[in-house]
Amino acid sequence: MKSMRKNLLLLLIIFTTGITQAQSFGIKAGLNFSNFSGSDTDGLKGLTSFHIGVLKEFIITKKVSFQPEILFSTQGVKVEKMDDDYKLNYFTLPLMVKFYINDVFSVHAGPQLSLLAGETKDVLPIEGKSFEYGIAGGLEYTISGGLFVQGRYCMGLSEISNNADVKNSVIQLSLGYFF
Repeated sequence: MKSMRKNLLLLLIIFTTGITQAQSFGIKAGLNFSNFSGSDTDGLKGLTSFHIGVLKEFIITKKVSFQPEILFSTQGVKVEKMDDDYKLNYFTLPLMVKFYINDVFSVHAGPQLSLLAGETKDVLPIEGKSFEYGIAGGLEYTISGGLFVQGRYCMGLSEISNNADVKNSVIQLSLGYFF
């Protein structure tokens, strides 16, 4: 598992270095509305948190592009009986393919890989796995001159823990800017 973390960290460093040297990249930040899905979700409610990160768009054709992102994303749930939050902090790597409907609207979808950076301990009797994956999809609207708003749903496909049947489920609302 440590080699997987090292490989993902190396990929993140290479991607970030490539973006900072490029003349055209973007930043985004926004709200997460997260919850868990699965059979072990009794007594858990949604949690509002945040995400922030960088992105780069590679134009393939006039109507299709590839947009990898690196985000720091806090996800989790509110635990009703403890009146406390269980938070999972991830470095996520969404790999989105964008389809342009017109000059201002696009639809995007693709896989998302997540590396656990930390979690709230002693709130739930589960321990988060260090790696999680899922799929994501959403809509983007370009406001003007590089400014955009984005809505996305991220559905976890892997369980977040070895000892509980729970998967991440996150709605993200973002505001971003392409330079």
